[in-house]
Amino acid sequence: MDEFVNKVEDGFYTGDAVLEKLYSLKEFSTKQELEISLQALTEIDHRLAYFSEKLVNLHVLYIYLLARENDLEEMDLKNACNLEILFEKAMAFDLLSGILDSEVRELDNCMDTLHEEIVDAHCKILSCRHLTEVFFIMDEKLQDFQESAKRVRQQLLELKIQAPQLQKSLAAFQEENSNTGKALSLSENSQLLDVKVKSKDQMAKQRRYILRMLEKSLARELDLEKKLADSRNNEELKMKLRYAEQVAFYMEETAEVVWGRFLEADNATEVLMGISKGIMGCLQVTEFNLNSSIQCENELKSKVQNLIEELHVKDIALENHERCSANVIVDNIQENSEVMALREKVKILEEGRKDYEVQIHSLTEENEQLHDQLIEIENFAETLKESIDIAESRAESAEEKVTQLTETNMELTEELDFLKASASTAEKKVGLLEKQVRELDIQLQNAKVSSEASQEQQNMLYTAIWDMEILIEDLKSKVSKAESNKDSAEERCIVLSETNIELHEELDLLKFRMVSLKTSFDQASNTKLSSIKEVDNRTKLIMDMVIQLAAERERINKQLDCLKQENKSLVGKLKETRIGACNNGQSNRNEAQAFNIDSINDEEGIEHLNKTFQVGEQSDLANSETRATSSVSANKLAIFIVLICVLVFCLLDENMVSFLKGLYS
Repeated sequence: MDEFVNKVEDGFYTGDAVLEKLYSLKEFSTKQELEISLQALTEIDHRLAYFSEKLVNLHVLYIYLLARENDLEEMDLKNACNLEILFEKAMAFDLLSGILDSEVRELDNCMDTLHEEIVDAHCKILSCRHLTEVFFIMDEKLQDFQESAKRVRQQLLELKIQAPQLQKSLAAFQEENSNTGKALSLSENSQLLDVKVKSKDQMAKQRRYILRMLEKSLARELDLEKKLADSRNNEELKMKLRYAEQVAFYMEETAEVVWGRFLEADNATEVLMGISKGIMGCLQVTEFNLNSSIQCENELKSKVQNLIEELHVKDIALENHERCSANVIVDNIQENSEVMALREKVKILEEGRKDYEVQIHSLTEENEQLHDQLIEIENFAETLKESIDIAESRAESAEEKVTQLTETNMELTEELDFLKASASTAEKKVGLLEKQVRELDIQLQNAKVSSEASQEQQNMLYTAIWDMEILIEDLKSKVSKAESNKDSAEERCIVLSETNIELHEELDLLKFRMVSLKTSFDQASNTKLSSIKEVDNRTKLIMDMVIQLAAERERINKQLDCLKQENKSLVGKLKETRIGACNNGQSNRNEAQAFNIDSINDEEGIEHLNKTFQVGEQSDLANSETRATSSVSANKLAIFIVLICVLVFCLLDENMVSFLKGLYS
C-alpha cells in the first residue's frame, strides 16, 4: 500500500513539473519579444543584401576603372597626339575613382553600424532563450548573418586597399605627360584653346551622362531593394506562420498532456477512495476484534477471580477439617481422602489459573499490537486523506490550466487565420511585383535598343553590362545544371528503388527456391533412408538365401560322401565275391581233371562268372562316375541358383542400382 501511494504521489509531482514548465514557457514566450527579434533579423538581412549588392556594383566599377587605366597606358605608349581624348579619359577616370573611394568609405561606416545592430539583435534573441527551437533557428540565422558580414568586410577591405592605387597611377600618369604637354604647348597654343573649349563641353556632357547612368543604377538598386523587402516580408510571414503552427501544435500537445494528467488524477483519486474504503473496513473489523478480545479478557478475569475465591473458601474448609481431625479419626480418614481429592482439584485449578494467566498475557500483547496497527492505519488514512485533498486541488488547478490552454489555443487559431489571410494578401502583392518586374524588364530592353547608337563610353558600360549578363547566364546555367543533376539524382533514386524492389522479389524467389530445395532435400534424404532400409532388407534376404544354399550344398556334399563310402563298400564286397568265385573255380578244375565230362560245363560257368564280374565292375565304375558327375553338377547348380537370384534382384530393382551407383560415386 505504501509503495502504491508513493508511486501515485510521484506521478502527481512529475505531472505538475511538466505543467509548470509549459506554463513558464507560456509566460516568458511573449509575442512582443518574438516580433522584436524577428524584426531585428529582417533588418539585418535587408542591410546585408543591400551592402552585398552595392559591393558587387563597386567591384564592377573597379574593373571598369582598371580597363580605363589600361587604355590610358596604351595611349601613352603609342604617343598619340590626340590630347582631347586623353584629357577626357583622364577626367572620367579621376571622377570615377573619386566616386569609388567615397562609396567605399560610406560602406565601411555602414558596416560598423551593421556590426552594432548584430550585437543588439543577439541580445534581443537571448531574451527568447526559453523557446528552444525558435531560439536555435534565430541563433543559426544570426550566425549566418555574422559570417556573411565578415565576408563583406573582407571584400570591402580589399577594395579599400586597391582603390587608392588607381589615384596613384593617375598622378604618375599626369606627371609623365606634363613634360610632353609643355613641349607641345609652345607649338600649338591656338589649338589648345579650341581643345579646352571642346573638352569642357564634352566633360559637361560626360558628367550629365554619368549622372544619368548613376540615377538609373540607383533606381535599379531601389527597385531591387523594394523587391528584396517584399520577398523578406513574405519570408517573415511564412516564418511567422510556421512558428504559429509550431506553437499551436505544442499547445495542443500540452493540452493533451494536461488532459491525460487530469484523467490520471481522476483515476488515482478513484483508486485512493477505494483503498481508503478498504482501509476503513479493515479498521472496523479490527475494532470489532478488539472489542471481542476485551470482552474475552474481562470474562477470563472474572473466572480467575471466582476461582481464587473458591480456593480461599476451600483453604478455609481444609483448615476447619484439620482442626476437627483430632476429635474424630474415622471422620479424619474420610476427610483425608476428601482433602486429597480437594488438593488434587486445587492443583488442577492452579494449573488452569496459570494457563489463563498465560492466555491473558498473550491477549494483552496481541491487544497492544492491534493498538499499534490501529495507530498506523489511522496515520495512513490521514495521509491518504491529505493526498486526496492534494489530488483534488491539483485536479482543480489542472482544469483551470486546461481552460487557459483552450483559450490560448482559440487565440492562436484566430492568429493563424489572420496570418493565412495576410499571407494570401502578400502573395497577391508578390504577383503584382512580378508583373512590375516584367514591365521593368520590357522597359530595360527598350532602353537597351535606344542606347545602341551611343558613344564609346556607353559602349564600355554596355560591355560591363554584357559581362554581368554573362555572369548571370553562367549562374543560370549552373542552376540549370544543378536542377538537371537533381533530376538525374531523382531518376537514379527511382531506378535504385526499382532495382531494390526487383532484388527483393529475387530474394523472395530465392527464399522460395531454398525452401523448395530444402523440402526436396528432405524428401531425397527420406527416400535414401527408405532405399537403404530396403537394400538392407534385401541383402539380409540374399544372405539368408546364400546361407540356405550353403547348408544345402553341405548336405549334398555329405550325401555324396555317404554315397562314395557306400560305393567303396560295394566295390570291396564285389572284390571279395570275385575272389571267392576264383577259389571255387580252382577247386572245380581239380575235380574236372578227374571228371572230363564235367570240365566243359565248369569252364563255361567260369567264363560266365568272369563276364558277370566284368560287367559288375564296369557297372560299379559307371555308378561311381555318375555319382561324381552328379556331385559336380549339384555344386554347379547351387552356384548357378545363387547367380540367378542376384540377377533377378538386380533386374527387379534398377532404381536401387542407380541409387547405389550414386552413393558409391
